[in-house]
Amino acid sequence: MLRRYVAPGLLQLLFLAACAGGGSHSGDPSPPPPPPPPPGQVIAGPGPNVATLTVNAGPAKTVNTAFVSVTVCQPGSATTCQTIDGIEVDTGSFGLRIIASVLSPALASALPQQQVGSVPVVECAQFADGYGWGPVKNADVTISSEKASNIPIQVIADPAFTNPVPTDCSSSGPQENTVAAFGANGILGVGPFAEDCGSGCVTAALAGTYYLCPTNGSACTNTTEPLNLQVSNPVVSFTASGDTNGVIVELPSVPASGADTLTGALVFGIGTQSNNGLGSATVLTTDTNSGLLNVNFNGTSYPMSYLDSGSNADYFTDSALSVCATGTAGAGFYCTAATLTATLHGVNNAALTANFSIANASTMFTTAPNGTAFAQLGGPIPIAAQTFDFGLPYHYGRNVFTAIEGHNTPGGMGPYIAY
Repeated sequence: MLRRYVAPGLLQLLFLAACAGGGSHSGDPSPPPPPPPPPGQVIAGPGPNVATLTVNAGPAKTVNTAFVSVTVCQPGSATTCQTIDGIEVDTGSFGLRIIASVLSPALASALPQQQVGSVPVVECAQFADGYGWGPVKNADVTISSEKASNIPIQVIADPAFTNPVPTDCSSSGPQENTVAAFGANGILGVGPFAEDCGSGCVTAALAGTYYLCPTNGSACTNTTEPLNLQVSNPVVSFTASGDTNGVIVELPSVPASGADTLTGALVFGIGTQSNNGLGSATVLTTDTNSGLLNVNFNGTSYPMSYLDSGSNADYFTDSALSVCATGTAGAGFYCTAATLTATLHGVNNAALTANFSIANASTMFTTAPNGTAFAQLGGPIPIAAQTFDFGLPYHYGRNVFTAIEGHNTPGGMGPYIAY
């Protein structure tokens, strides 16, 4: 599962071809030891701006997926509410999206439907591994003690919508309309942007984004969507605190053999509380339109790269690494053990050296059949050859900051990542 949100305007770019680089690799078939974590990693304890972050099998029996619990309420209600666990934390997307089947009937019917006139608004959320189709509704969203009131969210696969999915949405990949297909009960997008489409959807009816879908089930049509009505990053709408400028994903290191479960923290705010200071982390500013970085790996530049907690492996191109065969435990992931180095470059010309290891996925999964956290899981990038995706494995043993566009922090204005 590569869970990377594809922002409008980037879809074509993500499929451009580029040259793949080779490099030196370990010939030892046993997994190399993971690199040591930075000295002095501190994971935040309980607090009003801290949500427990757990890596486990979740509702869909996945690996390397970090989950939180989210409470969703009818706007203004303290009783028509539901706490939903198994919500994936994704720094590569924006907004809360829930699979319809996990909502209680009472809550599902109480969430107000966004409409233009009397016509419902439905969204296509395109990810690198498929798409989510469903209406835009409003809800109060609470995570730990942080609350975002009356914000737009997406309800994926709402059975009330029988309209044919437009081809400019469905052509992006398979429909992920169940918990099993989606890999979670929902997804919490806390990436570096406030809205999931931005100004582009305000001025033009972009393909593969927002639609008006008549209640008679006839064809949906593309529509514009004002900023305040777009599915949005809940963090920017937290009303009772100043923790609106970003998040920190804090996960402990993982042994080479993997771990059955892992517990860390999702911390809200950067430099707003005593538990979310930037400290000595290096800031890498990202492109203000795309949130992307440049990564240099084996002498090749990958200008459309990112850190993404929603990707379950480090995904990149390396012809020297073999891919586990179909029918094996690690099918589709890399099966070659390797110790590798890349360099991340920010728009601000700051750089960080990334030392990481890849192990034989089939060996890891077979040796640790109950494992859900694997720090050395890698695979070939299935989207763009110009992309290097540092997924959840790269977050283990690090506190990774994501600053939101237009919000000031001790490290400057977002968007940026830092660790």
